[in-house]
Amino acid sequence: MPYLHVTVLEADSHGGLLALAFGADFHVVDMESRVIASTTDSEFGHPVARIEKADNGAAVKAMAFSRDGGQLAACTNDKGVWIYDTGTWECVRRTATEKRTNAICFDASGDYLVTGDKFGDSYRISVRGSQDDGGAGQNKHELLLGHVSIICDVKFTMETPAEAQQYILTCDRDEKIRVSKYPNAYNIQAFCLGHSEFVTTIATAAFAPGSVVSGSGDGTVRLWGVTDGRLVQTVGLEQHLCGYYADGRAVCGENTHEDRTAAEERYGVLRVRACDKLRVFVAIVERIPAVVVFPFTEGGLGRPQVIDIARAPTDIAVLGDRVVVSLAPALGEQSEDGARVEVVRLDESGGGCADDSDCAKAIGRIETRQVAEDTAGESIYVWGNKMYLGRPRSGEEAEEAA
Repeated sequence: MPYLHVTVLEADSHGGLLALAFGADFHVVDMESRVIASTTDSEFGHPVARIEKADNGAAVKAMAFSRDGGQLAACTNDKGVWIYDTGTWECVRRTATEKRTNAICFDASGDYLVTGDKFGDSYRISVRGSQDDGGAGQNKHELLLGHVSIICDVKFTMETPAEAQQYILTCDRDEKIRVSKYPNAYNIQAFCLGHSEFVTTIATAAFAPGSVVSGSGDGTVRLWGVTDGRLVQTVGLEQHLCGYYADGRAVCGENTHEDRTAAEERYGVLRVRACDKLRVFVAIVERIPAVVVFPFTEGGLGRPQVIDIARAPTDIAVLGDRVVVSLAPALGEQSEDGARVEVVRLDESGGGCADDSDCAKAIGRIETRQVAEDTAGESIYVWGNKMYLGRPRSGEEAEEAA
């Protein structure tokens, strides 16, 4: 039987921890690639902290570490939010949001977790609230800001010194990025306008103060000024990745809504992350088995370097100079033993290669949960569809909208 593929990755760069989510469960792995905490009952041959989780099988939608690595948050597709102490792995806060959350991020203090949901609202949840409010917290969390479209990602600027004005950045399905002052997010600093499709991901970095990098369904990665919303640079991915379609390594568009053309070539960006150690941004693109590395030099993005990986990616995380990539389900004969995670080691030139160290191999072999069949998730072009509200809905979505 195949194992579930990993859908969400999150790394704590300070403590060297990596969280890997698959379905309703997740493992936490240390720098030696040993599972140190898990929501599963699996045996690992060494002591493992058992983490409390929802008992209704709700899948993990997003995860986030606080900046000091002391807390890990997870949100599930039943509107649940769980916050754990990474020292003890005890759940210090369990609550619920009013609508299903797509993205989460701790603020600089670590005292608050900020959410972005599918109805376009962003809330602030206190880490120090009651340990378990039984879901009643969904009506008590502080509303920070609102979009008129699905919020796809939430990030904070990495400004120094700590007393500098902090901004919260939110991107949405309607091609825009909103920059708001924090915590008084009703004060809008700027909008970053220029993408022609939904904005899936944004990234900020200490080595790029005053800048934000975004990725979109329009096949571009863009660099913006935070305080003025100015578009600084646009990098089109087609010219760098079209070869993956030409030689058949990329998978053509599937799971698209009927009013969208099933384009043969798409370059929808799934995730952009910052690598502070090497001053680069790294990105992954839906259905293309590659990691794209963007050096950050002289206030701009350098020529991207493309590194092959085994299969199409689902998520990406950065630990030092290593990029951890979760892989889409393997097909055919390797469906039961194909690696679920691959590690790429970057070099100072902006390139890199597969990490063949024992630790990297151990991460790839970590077992998730066996299932009768493991299938890839739907394309980002489904929920990114402009006709999203008019499309046929699943029973789960119809129930939530009621």
